[in-house]
Formats: sequence, C-alpha cells, structure tokens
Amino acid sequence: MRWLWGLGLTLVLFLGQGLPAWATAVSELPATAPQWVLDQGEVFSPSTVNEVNRRLTQLAQATGLQVHVVSLRRLDYGETATSFGEKLFQRWFPDGGANQVLLTLVARTATADLQAGAAVLPLLSSETALSITQDTLLKPVRNNIYNQALLDTVERLSLVLSGQPDPGPPPEEMEPTAGNFATVAATRQQKDWSTAVVIILLILATVIPMVTYYWYVLR
Repeated sequence: MRWLWGLGLTLVLFLGQGLPAWATAVSELPATAPQWVLDQGEVFSPSTVNEVNRRLTQLAQATGLQVHVVSLRRLDYGETATSFGEKLFQRWFPDGGANQVLLTLVARTATADLQAGAAVLPLLSSETALSITQDTLLKPVRNNIYNQALLDTVERLSLVLSGQPDPGPPPEEMEPTAGNFATVAATRQQKDWSTAVVIILLILATVIPMVTYYWYVLR
C-alpha cells in the first residue's frame, strides 16, 4: 500500500502544480503591456521576436499606433481567445486604449483574437481583422508554422495601419502535380497503334484459317 500512497501523492503534485503552469489566467500576466511581444506560449524563436519588435517599433514611431502580441499555451477551462483578449485589453488599457491593438494567440487550440482601440477602428475593418487572424495567422499556425505566421501577420497589419492597401493573406503555395491527361500527340500516337493492332488481328484472323485449310487439302 505504500507505493499506492506514493503514486497518489505524485498525482496530487502533478495536478496541483503542473496544470496551472500550462493554463494561463489574465491575472498571471504582467500588469502592463509588453513592448511588443509577450511569448508566454514559447512558440516563437528569439530571432522572430526581435524582428517583430523592430517592425512594431517602427510602426509606433510612424503612426503612433501600438500593436502588442501575446502567445499563450492554453487557457483555463471555459475561457476563449476572445474572452481572454477582451479582459486583457481592459486590464492593460483601462482608459480605452484608443491607439492600441492587442493580438492574442492560443497555441493549444489554434485560436486567436484581435482587439483594437477607437483610433484604430477607422483603419481596420472587422472583415480585415477577421482575415488577418484567420487567414494570415491561424492557417499556418494549424500546420505548426508559427514564426512565418507571426511575421506575415505583423507585416500585413503594419501596412493596413499605415494607411496602405491591404495586401491580403499570403498566397497558398501549391505543389506542382503531374497531369493525368495525355497530350494530343500522345493520344494520336496511341490511336494509330491501336488501329494498326486491330488491322493486323483482322488480317491474321482471315489468313490463318485459309492457310490451315489449304495445308490440310494439300496433304
């Protein structure tokens, strides 16, 4: 029974200490917004974070708009990316955050949310915001392509917030596949061979019986 007690204690320690380390609540994040990426989910490489920080610094200097990115491993039960994003936006920007944008990514469920202040809304329509999160960010994330997804998302978002035309999501790369249809020349050649084979078979079907008959008669 002693080993059962040890097993039970191990499970208690795992459930009591292990799970909270994975699930993230709003209260567990810093009290102020990061500048600019908080990779709580540890899904981005340091080089990607540095590059994104550089781009977002340039965006803030050029437009006055500030974009913050938060990645999380998983959320508490019942929490969604949208509900978490709303709570976190209110916590970090209690004055309304007119010039602020908050992009939240939950890696475990491959979901995301984008919150924006009043000064951002004229530049960022709801349709564009949805496309940025769903098409530019989450499509590659579902294939575990996190770094390029973030770079493309920040690039597209920076262009839109700078007043430039929306480039849309990156084109999906299509691998070339071999065609299943024969060319005209190949089809014609195959048809000629088929015709020749049919003619030969007809000739043989006519000649062989005649040769056989005369062979028997001459004997």
